[in-house]
Amino acid sequence: MAKFKNLIFVTVLVLLFVEVLIIFPAKLEHEDEADVRARIEKQKEEDKRRAEQGLVPASSLAEQKMQGVHLVESKQGNRDWELFAQAAEGNQGAGTWKLQKVRVLFYNNEKVEFTVTGDLGTIDSKSKDLSVMGNVITKSVNGYVFNTDSIRYSSVTRQINSPAQVTMRGPKDETGAGLFLTGQRMKVFVEDSRMLIQDKVRAEKPMEQGKSFRIFADGAEFSGKSRVAKFKGAVKMDYDSMKLEGPEASFLYSSGADILSSVSLSGGVKVSDADKFATSESVNLDLLADRYIFKGRPRVIQNNDELTGDEIIFLDGGKKVKVEKVRAKVENLEE
Repeated sequence: MAKFKNLIFVTVLVLLFVEVLIIFPAKLEHEDEADVRARIEKQKEEDKRRAEQGLVPASSLAEQKMQGVHLVESKQGNRDWELFAQAAEGNQGAGTWKLQKVRVLFYNNEKVEFTVTGDLGTIDSKSKDLSVMGNVITKSVNGYVFNTDSIRYSSVTRQINSPAQVTMRGPKDETGAGLFLTGQRMKVFVEDSRMLIQDKVRAEKPMEQGKSFRIFADGAEFSGKSRVAKFKGAVKMDYDSMKLEGPEASFLYSSGADILSSVSLSGGVKVSDADKFATSESVNLDLLADRYIFKGRPRVIQNNDELTGDEIIFLDGGKKVKVEKVRAKVENLEE
């Protein structure tokens, strides 16, 4: 009787841990539904046979090893994550499983938002927290790719964290290769489909005609739903011959088009090039029209002449200047 109760208890634990997805996506790596069900039924038959012979069921052994693992964790009827691994081994008492060749899909509203792959992993069968280590690649559904040494996922906060150095490549666009970035830490908010790169952020974005952006900032933020990129905290930016500084910068893409259309800096901006220096509350670099718009007490100094107005616009990449409601007379600037 004691052996029978023990068998029921252990079987319940195993079934709680190995949650098999009823409806699978169209394409999955590793086992499909039929393989998973067949393996479970085979394990049940083996446990039944051993029980009839008075032996300890194989599923109740302290150390277990499994091949072709597929697990699904759900919350309130919606998938939280779905995990595939080549192999797993663990101890039921400790509740921790070690995984090999891991692939994890993170869901939001039944749609995949992020995919993480790595050489090794662990899973806590009680908290459902995950760790992935070794050649870890995190991909957002809209094409951002992050490389780190390790990540840890908290099922309570639904956050993916990496305390190690991270590199990122953004999706390509019509103006050239995607943004390439490095930073010291990464945090991904699965619920909001938002990615943060923090500390000593360095980025570069190639553009047409041999031009490029180089950005230095305290942090960067990206969205898994759009192409908007934001840089925050002591932002310094080089573009062509210009140097720009401000507390915040945003990269914006044209609506319905895969092209970087403008870069905006706000919060008090300084801009300089070979022969000009300017300040204003905000600056918008209209890349498609090749013009730069200064708003909010704009002030431009060129060749010892000072120019102010309601709005100052550099045309033709800065070769010409247009001023709305000029407030100072200058001699060396074209209007």
